[in-house]
Amino acid sequence: MNAFRLTTLALTAALLSSTAMAETELRFTHPMTGGSNRVVLDEIIAKFEAENPDIKIKQIVFDDDQYSNQGLITQLKSNEVPDIYFQWAGFPVQRDVAAGYAMDMSEALSTDGWKETFVPAVYAEGSGTMVDGKPYLIPDSLDITNTIWYSTEIFEENGLTPPETWDEFVEVVKTLAAAGETPIVEGNNEFWPLGNWAGHVAAKVVDPDEYVAAFTQEGPFNTPGFEKALDLFAELHEAGAFNKDMQALGADPAMAAFFQGGAAMHPIGSWLVPSAADLAEPDFEYAQFDTPVIDPDHPLAHSVIGTITGFLVHKDAEHPEEAIKFLKFFTSEENQILWAEGGQMSPVEGVTEKAELSPHLASMVTMLSEAPALVPPPDNKYPVPVAEAFYEAAARVADGQMSSKEALVWLDDTVAAMGDQQ
Repeated sequence: MNAFRLTTLALTAALLSSTAMAETELRFTHPMTGGSNRVVLDEIIAKFEAENPDIKIKQIVFDDDQYSNQGLITQLKSNEVPDIYFQWAGFPVQRDVAAGYAMDMSEALSTDGWKETFVPAVYAEGSGTMVDGKPYLIPDSLDITNTIWYSTEIFEENGLTPPETWDEFVEVVKTLAAAGETPIVEGNNEFWPLGNWAGHVAAKVVDPDEYVAAFTQEGPFNTPGFEKALDLFAELHEAGAFNKDMQALGADPAMAAFFQGGAAMHPIGSWLVPSAADLAEPDFEYAQFDTPVIDPDHPLAHSVIGTITGFLVHKDAEHPEEAIKFLKFFTSEENQILWAEGGQMSPVEGVTEKAELSPHLASMVTMLSEAPALVPPPDNKYPVPVAEAFYEAAARVADGQMSSKEALVWLDDTVAAMGDQQ
C-alpha cells in the first residue's frame, strides 16, 4: 500500500471520526424564553459543549403558557422525543411516569453520591420529585409560586408600607385605586396566575382536610370555607383592585406592565426576578411580601406556596447517558452558583450560602427558609383538570362575573362532569 493511499485512508478515518463525534445531538425542551436564567443556561450549555465537543444540545423553547398547554405534550408524543424536558414536581411528574414518558433516575442518582449533593427536602416524601419511592425529577429550582411584588416607588408616593393582615391589604388597594393607580395587574387569560394565588388564599382559610377532599374529588368545593376564600377576591374586585383586561391579558404582558410602572402590585412567582433583566428599566425598584395573614388561628396562616421544578429524562431518550451527563454537569456546585446568581433558588446543598444573591432572590430564600409550612400549587399537587376548574371559578369571582356561591355551584357541577380524575 503506497503512502498516498495510507494518507487518504487516514484523512477519511479522521473525517468519519469527526462526523461521528458531532452526531450526538441532545434534544432539550423547556419554557425559558429569556431573562437572566436563560442567559446563564446558555452559558452553562456552552461550557458543556466546549468540554464535550462530541455532544451538541438543541434547545426547543416555548413560552410558559404554550409549553404547559400544548408545546410539551406535542413533543412527548412526537416521533422525535426530547432527551431532557422541563417539568413541575407533583402531579405532572406522576402523570408522566404513568404515561411512560419519564425515566427512573435511581441508578444515576446513586452513582458518585449525586443524590446527596441536593438539599434533603428535594427527595423527601411529598416533594413531588418521586413516584412510588423512586426519583424521577432532577431539580433545577425551588420556586415560590406566588408572592406579591410591589413597586417601592408607587408605595412610597402613596405613603404605603407592606400590609401584614388581609384587612390592611384591602385598605392598601383602596388607597391606590383612589389615587388613580391600578392596584394589581394580573394576566389571567390562562387562569393559572390568579388561580395559583387563589389556591394559596384558600389554603389559608379552608380547613385542611376539607381543602384536600375537594381537590381529590372526595368532597365538595361548595362549603363555607371555600366561599369565604372566594369572597376575599370578590372584596378585591369591589375595591377596584384589578386591571380591567385581566382575563384577556397574558402572564408575560402583565409582568411587563408591572415593570413599566403600569400597576403597583403583581402577584406571581419567584421567576419574576430573572425576568427583570429583560423587562425592567435599570432604575426600577421593587420588593415583595407574602399574602397577608387572613386567619391568624389557621394552621397555614404563615405558609408560603411553592414547588420544585426540574428536568426529566425521557424514558425513550435517544441519548440517555449523555442526558444524564449534562444534568450532572448542570447541577454541579460551580454551575449552580452561576444559576443562583442568575436569579434561581438552587436545590444544591450549600449553593445559596456561597453565591452572591440579588436582594430579591435573598428575600425569597429567607421567606422560604422561615416559612413554617409549604403549600403546593393545586395544579402541581392534585389532578390538573380539577385545579384548572377551581382556577376558572376564582377568575369568575375576581372579575365580577359570578358571586362566590354561584362560582362554587358551577365548580362542583364542572368537577362532577369530569368523572374520576385521580
